[in-house]
Amino acid sequence: MTLLHTMSLTGSAATVVYLLSCFWTKRHMSVLWHKVYLIINILLFLVPLARFKSEYIEVLNKYFCHEAWFQKNDAIQNMLHYTVFVYPSGVYVSNAPTYLLIFVSILLGTGGLVIFMRRYFIVYGQMMKGVEWYKQGETVVKQLEKERKRSVNAKVYLCAGLKSSITIGLLHGSIILPKSVWKQNRLEDVLRHELGHIRAKDNIMKVILAVVVLLNFYNLLVYYLLYRWNMTAELYCDNQVIADKSIEETGEYILFLIHTAEIQEGGKIPITGLNMSRKQLKERIAYMKRMKKTGNKYGIMSKAMGMLILAAAVFASSLTVCAYEERHIWYLDRPYEKVDASIWYDNWEQDGRTELDVKYDAYEDYVNAGDVIFFVSDEGEVYYDVHTDADQMYRSCSHTYVSGTVVNHEKDGKGGCKMDYYAGQRCTRCGHEFYGDLVRTVSYTVCPH
Repeated sequence: MTLLHTMSLTGSAATVVYLLSCFWTKRHMSVLWHKVYLIINILLFLVPLARFKSEYIEVLNKYFCHEAWFQKNDAIQNMLHYTVFVYPSGVYVSNAPTYLLIFVSILLGTGGLVIFMRRYFIVYGQMMKGVEWYKQGETVVKQLEKERKRSVNAKVYLCAGLKSSITIGLLHGSIILPKSVWKQNRLEDVLRHELGHIRAKDNIMKVILAVVVLLNFYNLLVYYLLYRWNMTAELYCDNQVIADKSIEETGEYILFLIHTAEIQEGGKIPITGLNMSRKQLKERIAYMKRMKKTGNKYGIMSKAMGMLILAAAVFASSLTVCAYEERHIWYLDRPYEKVDASIWYDNWEQDGRTELDVKYDAYEDYVNAGDVIFFVSDEGEVYYDVHTDADQMYRSCSHTYVSGTVVNHEKDGKGGCKMDYYAGQRCTRCGHEFYGDLVRTVSYTVCPH
């Protein structure tokens, strides 16, 4: 699995855990917990944890007695599907569709982000041309932020024709309100909601989430993540508004949301505000009613379960690093002949014997006694210290590989034996070897070695 796909799998694992636990967490966990979880979930799509595969597997081996399947069963790893062959006549990729998908993902990610940000700056520029400074609004902002240790100095503007309040700007948010006569209590509610978006840097997270969606356009789980994060961002700001309100005052705020629910401003560009769909409105109203009925208090058990779910999600996501396989490049100075779906080599035939017959028959002279695995480079050098354990296979080394053949001599316990020949490579620095496809097998009724 490629690095990009492993990263997608990592984030997807956390999304699945959230999806499965959402029925319980909606009622028993705070909206802040949901927001923290989803932010971590978003970042897991972008963190290349698979780059630390060697260190991770060593930790599993040390603390959890974890062993890879090939270690337990002394099996041969087929690494050919993770190899790019470079010949004088061209380049051959054994899993071209995977690389094509990576190329399309990166192209959509970068191109989509450029279009996304271009649209944002166009909207931002057009909107800021038609606004006027709202002094009363900034006065209210200063009052609301007075008791906070880390206050924000948000600019407040009025815009004729705007139907729903919005927050625009990435590093320093600006609040734009519809141009109308604002009552003091309603103005405070709206500004408190928008200040919640600014303090949480929701517009920046919206850009990061857009990158995740564009890079993982084929993954349906990212669209669910997009919906849940947008919903949770609004619930978090609603919670800031109703925290100190009575049930009656909360009802008035709900009526105000219903009044603005039909207006859609901003869409998917990094602009946050009171706009929402009908489904979102229903969930926001249900959440606020539940908060006023049960209170915004969560016991030690709920908090402990929240930490447990978060830890389980991160751990489940981290296991996906084992799916990553490093790409290898083989530089060959000969033309290739495609023999089957996965093996390429030159091969001539003379007097009923091929080049490979002559080549591999000579390797039998290197078998000393008993079961043995050894590596023969294309230059004819023989190495008997073949490593198959994870500590050797994944040790930190800037590998320099040479091509050759891995030979496995195994006795059958009945006086006979079997010789398996694999295409392989060996690192000249640390001795790490990996196996390609099985090229040839020779069985003997009586072992001649």
